[in-house]
Amino acid sequence: MLRITTEETDGSMRFRLEGKLKGDWVRELEHCWTSAMDGGLERQCSIELSNVDFIDEGGRALLSRMVSQGARLEAQSNLIMSSLIEEIVHGPNARTTQSQCR
Repeated sequence: MLRITTEETDGSMRFRLEGKLKGDWVRELEHCWTSAMDGGLERQCSIELSNVDFIDEGGRALLSRMVSQGARLEAQSNLIMSSLIEEIVHGPNARTTQSQCR
């Protein structure tokens, strides 16, 4: 199960996700995203993943597309999701490269 809460303010949209982003829930988030973006307005969008405990490959692919369209992923105090965000935004080798540099 996934809970999707949207918060809209002047010029920005925030999607707060809770639960598991998988299967049919990926399509539901995509529908919410598409509906929000179809308004034609320029908005800053963020997706809050702090309370997500699982993301399947379809969910990763959707989040990657959302980032490529300007969305910002966030995960405060959730190391697993923070690591996943790093992978989505910077590529799968980003974490390995950074660790080798330290």
